[in-house]
Amino acid sequence: MTFASDDRDISLLLHPLRRKIYSILAENPGSYFFDLAKYLELPQGTLNWHLKRLEEDHLIKSLKYAGKRIYYPAGLRSAEAERIFAVLRPKTAKKIFNYVLNNPGAFQSQIAQGISPTVHHDTVRYHLNRLENVNLVTTKRTGRKVQIYPGQMAENLQDGSLTVISDSYVRFLLEKLREGCLHPEVILQSKKQLVLRIECPDGEDMMLNLRMSDWEILTPEPV
Repeated sequence: MTFASDDRDISLLLHPLRRKIYSILAENPGSYFFDLAKYLELPQGTLNWHLKRLEEDHLIKSLKYAGKRIYYPAGLRSAEAERIFAVLRPKTAKKIFNYVLNNPGAFQSQIAQGISPTVHHDTVRYHLNRLENVNLVTTKRTGRKVQIYPGQMAENLQDGSLTVISDSYVRFLLEKLREGCLHPEVILQSKKQLVLRIECPDGEDMMLNLRMSDWEILTPEPV
């Protein structure tokens, strides 16, 4: 496959495939490389090329966590926030985190029994360690017993500060689009959603829809 090299001085988002990739990442920040390749039905080499171009132009960022690389729009969320959402992606991790939120001070054995009578304690310990690494939970040791409490980042997640579209991100994105000879127009802007219409030189307008989902506090499943 041959890639054009004449778009260095204009927005990389003029390329239809890169527009699509960025749109997907805007709607699904923290996407894994292989998930993107499967969804777009692209060869890995082709996707890697376009992701590198977007990253070189500072439109997106990436980080490697737990052996997997994730991608997200630059300026939307911090790397710390992306790690948090990566840790919470597994269903078991979500159940454990929700149990701690609803039962602060619980012991590991209580958490294991509370989320599922069949879950192995080593599985609970593994996810608790990951949750603690990103400050979603914290531990308090009393003798040989350890109690689990929500951490500082849990409070930030609950108050919604990790899932908002900031004015600074909107300004950054509009400026990047204007630099690339595009003419963005804000159709809708709120803390949870941003809709842009982008006037492209080829006459085909692009709609960019970014929606941040709320984090819902779930009650523990009944035993």
